[in-house]
Amino acid sequence: MAFSLGVIEGFYGRQWTWAQRFALPSLLRQWSYGSYVYAPKADVSLRSDWRSEFSASHRDNLLALGTECRRAGVSWGLGLSPVGLQADYTAADKQALERKIAAIGELRPDVLWVLFDDLPAGNPHLARNQLAVVADIRRQLPNLQLAVCPSYYSFDPILEALFGACPDNYFADLNAGLDADIDVLWTGNRVISDAYTESDMARATKLLGRKPLLWDNYPVNDGRKTSRFLHLAPFDGRPRQLAAWCTGHMINPMNQFHLSGLVLPTLAELYTGKGDYKSEQALESVLNTLPSVLKVLLQRDMVQFQLKGLDGIADEEKQHYLKEYGAISHPVSDEICDWLNEGYRFDPACLTD
Repeated sequence: MAFSLGVIEGFYGRQWTWAQRFALPSLLRQWSYGSYVYAPKADVSLRSDWRSEFSASHRDNLLALGTECRRAGVSWGLGLSPVGLQADYTAADKQALERKIAAIGELRPDVLWVLFDDLPAGNPHLARNQLAVVADIRRQLPNLQLAVCPSYYSFDPILEALFGACPDNYFADLNAGLDADIDVLWTGNRVISDAYTESDMARATKLLGRKPLLWDNYPVNDGRKTSRFLHLAPFDGRPRQLAAWCTGHMINPMNQFHLSGLVLPTLAELYTGKGDYKSEQALESVLNTLPSVLKVLLQRDMVQFQLKGLDGIADEEKQHYLKEYGAISHPVSDEICDWLNEGYRFDPACLTD
């Protein structure tokens, strides 16, 4: 399989609009991305309420999204989190899954991600149940490209602390039971990894029994702590040799659609640009697409928004920012003002969807 650069809409919290999603495929093609996976944590029809049918309007939106991706020449897919099946997989569950996969097949996606991330784990039958789910999906849709996110998708010890100890032989069992062409997702040494090296990817490859499909949690900012910041710095710490070390590189963007569009092109520049990648030059190229007054403000304030964040900005300073950005009619400045006004404040309830 050829290396793929793509976007996974896989964040918690405030979601993108359908109009934004419909606009994304042409932007991805413009930025030299080749794939997009729709898997927002707030879409309960693919997560906590996966057993229910898609509503007619939701099905229409997904069909339209697929159409836009095909029009742009971008492969597209869905992420399904079959909540509960990692713990028990009964005959009734199999029937419910069969109905859901049939409905997904009607949407004609290019790929399907089976996501077991951020769910209770640690039971001794974890790998067996997950392999059974994936095998049934493959039997039903044999020509669909599949990827699996394991319950433990990083070397980060926080996963065992949150979801239970990893069962003995979990990864060996997964590797033995998954067909060689099924990708396995991996976020790196941490859930949010600052950088990736050849040794990092070799270690993951050894554990997974195959090259990882990289799920990169930058610039996503959907957590209790990270939502207080705007991750606007260009990509760094990602060598272009990742194209040889992984089967693909998928980016989880910010809750802010337009601000994410300032960061995503910089990674594409890393892979497609000629010569050595220079993050400052990549950022400059993106900022040059903005109105000059907005570019000047962002050059002044990006580091503040990225490192100091909302809780480090005094009220007087915040009001000054709101006045300056509020005077500019542009979706990027609109999102900055919305963030400054607590429009993206983290809601713990999003974790239970």
